[in-house]
Amino acid sequence: MPTNPPKRTQTQSRTSEIAESLTPKGTLPLRSAGRMQITDRDVDILIWVARHGIVTADQIARQFFPTPQGRSACFQRVRKLCDASPPLLKRDRTHFGEPSVLRVSPQGSRIADVGLAPARLVPSEIHHALAIVDLAEELSRKYPKTTLLTERERRAERYREKRAEQRKTTGRIPDAVFIFPETGTKKERTVAIELDRTARSRMDAETVVKAYLSERYTEVWWYVRPNRVDIIRQITRRMKVDDFIEVRPWVGTVASNIKLTQDQQH
Repeated sequence: MPTNPPKRTQTQSRTSEIAESLTPKGTLPLRSAGRMQITDRDVDILIWVARHGIVTADQIARQFFPTPQGRSACFQRVRKLCDASPPLLKRDRTHFGEPSVLRVSPQGSRIADVGLAPARLVPSEIHHALAIVDLAEELSRKYPKTTLLTERERRAERYREKRAEQRKTTGRIPDAVFIFPETGTKKERTVAIELDRTARSRMDAETVVKAYLSERYTEVWWYVRPNRVDIIRQITRRMKVDDFIEVRPWVGTVASNIKLTQDQQH
């Protein structure tokens, strides 16, 4: 008796659609020699990079190649995605002595198909962008039932709201948003993530608080350096928003701490 074929995942369906648009089927030529097969994991990587905007190869390795040998395998795959013709990933050199960063190319953006154009490269924002990737993925692992909206996705969403005249205030775009699903008696929660890698002035911190008060988030998790926690908590208590904004210490990773003192303030 015949059985129903297994349901295809969203990524598998998309990979098949992509394959039909490539010649020969499912492959792209490499600039060096030969051809490469587009895999489900390739599509997942392109989606992930497109959502975050700018990442490093090490961050891709931690996300998609978590085995002891994964780093080497990741670098080989990233090289092929960069060497495809047309390329699916674009590699950019940044500051001297620091790792290159990766973005989706126009072709990679088309394959990812998440409604986001390739990210612009702004040198002064690179370190902050990479730190947000680390923090967002760390929180995603800690709260696996949540839904993550990256800053790029939230910005696009807000743009659509303005176009539809559903939004009147400017407010503030968080570095990320986590949606906690409804569970039992607890309603759905939307938590905005704010990350300060360097010190803000008191006036700037108050401006951030006021901007979030015009938004509709359930709460805000504000990550700051450990030596800034008490200072920012004093500000939130004085402004009577400490039940809305939770100040949390942030230490970061090796990648997140690259040349911290040379960064512009975030």
